Amino acid sequence: MSEPRRITPEHREDFWRRCGWSPELPEAERRHIEEVWDDESIDLAELFGW
Repeated sequence: MSEPRRITPEHREDFWRRCGWSPELPEAERRHIEEVWDDESIDLAELFGW
């Protein structure tokens, strides 16, 4: 199997922003989005057109 592509911090933050993330959110809300949308989840979501 091939290794998943590496996601840059900028790419990750851009994706998170599309999910409602912003630096102004309370820390708990930011962390929740960051934990739910890890690199593998982002890869899969984008693979299926999100």
